[in-house]
Amino acid sequence: MIYLVGEKLNSSVPSTGEAMLARDFDKLAALAVAQAEAGADCLDLNTALCGADETDMLCRLAHLAVEKTDCDIMLDSPSPAAIIAALPQVRGRRAIINSVTADERLEELIPAAVEYGAGVVGLPIRSGAIPPTAEGRLENALAIRERLNAAGVPDERIYIDALAESVATGGEAGKTLLETVRLLRRELPGAHIICGLSNVSFGLPKRARLNAAAATLLAEAGADSFICDAASPSLKAAVTACEAFTGADEYCMNYITQIRSEQQ
Repeated sequence: MIYLVGEKLNSSVPSTGEAMLARDFDKLAALAVAQAEAGADCLDLNTALCGADETDMLCRLAHLAVEKTDCDIMLDSPSPAAIIAALPQVRGRRAIINSVTADERLEELIPAAVEYGAGVVGLPIRSGAIPPTAEGRLENALAIRERLNAAGVPDERIYIDALAESVATGGEAGKTLLETVRLLRRELPGAHIICGLSNVSFGLPKRARLNAAAATLLAEAGADSFICDAASPSLKAAVTACEAFTGADEYCMNYITQIRSEQQ
């Protein structure tokens, strides 16, 4: 089954960022509940734009998400210290650390991942640069996997980000993303492959339509996890159709349930 990570509790979303800065926890709780009810398996929490209050807000948001939903929790921050501080709030719930690269943040975050049994998102970049080819991304992904495995983080807790970029930036972005997913699935069959699905449509109109098409193609190529708008009708339709077609949805029950919900 495709694992959906709700993207809306992110400070880069203008309305969410405003709620965080205003410490409007009722609105933030409502966002968490709405994503859970829409079918998110996990909630991505990012408070990076909260300035000096980032760590406190991430801890509070993690506690709120655990209290209000049954979702897994992804702690997403450029600050290893903020992630480490928030992990105790997620104890007893599946946690995912977002993220490490091939040469950054590994030393700080691997011990925390081991201690809390957390998953880890690996961005296959090095020196801050995104490799332009699928082969370059694979090379960095293998280096991340090697470090994580050596520390005791198994493949099933590793999420390699295929590095989705907007197709508006050039004709190769979508093709490179698909090639990356296929290579990663072939070479890391036990790991998860994730991407920020909304990135593919950045700067373009009718974004939900493009995101849904990308989800279908990426799932066929081997991606099993998306950071996305879990409430998007187009995306939900695409995901349930993919699962039915590939046999992941036994007897197509989820697909049938989705269709019935649309008809009510």
